[in-house]
Amino acid sequence: MNKELIGRRLAALRDELGYPGGEKWTQARVCAETGLTQNMLGRLEQAGAGSIEAFITYLLFFSKHGYNLNWILQPDNAHISKRSISDSTKAVDLTTVVSHLVNIKQVLDKEIDHVVVSLEG
Repeated sequence: MNKELIGRRLAALRDELGYPGGEKWTQARVCAETGLTQNMLGRLEQAGAGSIEAFITYLLFFSKHGYNLNWILQPDNAHISKRSISDSTKAVDLTTVVSHLVNIKQVLDKEIDHVVVSLEG
């Protein structure tokens, strides 16, 4: 595990929080929410260094904000989603897909009926 790489990822994710249009997540703001000190946070982001407790606290902070911890921790994260997908998101996505499929079926049924009528007439 490359600690510096993980530190850069943590810093990049913090910079990404709140965008677009949201309030920027400064180190001070993260510290206020997590109870970490700026010194702890700085060491984590710059060198991936610090206590295991501070590291876990910071990881849990990102998990709470919808980030996938595997994306942060895996050396090769090219094929890993940066954001977590919750069970409720999966359910919403499944509902949307089913709705679209029903609409497509209705359109196709009408088109097939139209073609059959044209061929018969």
